[in-house]
Amino acid sequence: MPEHLDRVAISTSRGTIEIPWSSRDALLEQIKLEDAGQTIRFAFIAVGASRPVELKLEDAALLVQAIGRWMRRAGGPSELPPGIYELRRALTDDLHDAGD
Repeated sequence: MPEHLDRVAISTSRGTIEIPWSSRDALLEQIKLEDAGQTIRFAFIAVGASRPVELKLEDAALLVQAIGRWMRRAGGPSELPPGIYELRRALTDDLHDAGD
């Protein structure tokens, strides 16, 4: 698989974060368990690898919480798939920048 199709980009207020496609799949698997995860899943699925995923602030907040729960279950940030903890930090920055 070409490298650019093996990654997904997520747009944040401070730039674009890229995560491996396998991490995206693991993330989507985790958030399918969340009540509000469907809008986030749709945002990722709708863009595929063609352009960065853009999340609404409320979806970013839900994703930060979901990754936090995942991280606790996994045993810490180092146990998450590559790029997921960095995505959480970038989304946390977005929320901070927005004043949430």
